[in-house]
Amino acid sequence: MTPIMFAFFAASFAAAAVASVTAFGTATLLIPVASLILDLRQAIVLVAFFHFFSNAFRLMSLWRHIDRHTALLYGVPAVVFAFIGAWLFGNIETGALSLIFAVFIIAFAVFSLIKPDFRLPDSDRTLVTGGVLSGLSAGLLGLAGAIRSMFLISTKMSKETYVATAAAISVVVDITRISVYTANRELSGENYWLILPLIAIAFGGTYVGTRVLKNISHRTVRFSVLFLLIIIGIQTILAELR
Repeated sequence: MTPIMFAFFAASFAAAAVASVTAFGTATLLIPVASLILDLRQAIVLVAFFHFFSNAFRLMSLWRHIDRHTALLYGVPAVVFAFIGAWLFGNIETGALSLIFAVFIIAFAVFSLIKPDFRLPDSDRTLVTGGVLSGLSAGLLGLAGAIRSMFLISTKMSKETYVATAAAISVVVDITRISVYTANRELSGENYWLILPLIAIAFGGTYVGTRVLKNISHRTVRFSVLFLLIIIGIQTILAELR
């Protein structure tokens, strides 16, 4: 195993563990590493598979905590727009969109840290809007978690409900976009072998992360989410300006 491949698998384990606490970050942490061994388009599609398995294992552990009302209102538009985004994946320049999303995420996170009591309006319209934005981002950029968490972390749900509901939405969105990627043969045949070890790594990282989640406070989870949003936003901007 080459050092770069080892680094990719190690980063995959860490990403699965972190995402089990913050409910996002897998794709953002992994795509830059995966792009060291694959071209960017291949990296986005491969990480989509890993993202699916990580969320599926997380959902198996926490399914009793799902907020079904939120999952439906957020998840349905997310699935529809993930399909649209995945369909547009090969036909649109995503650089400008990435910058817009990054600035939006950073502004929200900084404001929420300054104003810790701030919450987005607790309404069905807010959830639907979040679903549209995160679904489109998932299909086009492979980065839906930051947008989704920005909306869900503003609710009053418990940490377990937050992570479980985010995982439930993610699984359906991932199935949608992976189906389109596969139908369009976006992942080259020689890279399919990577999926099997990534399944095992997703299980291990998720197992560790869900154990950590049980022993930390909701406040710690919220702070971790907002801090990671800022890092992801900055990372996205730097990547697009290179």
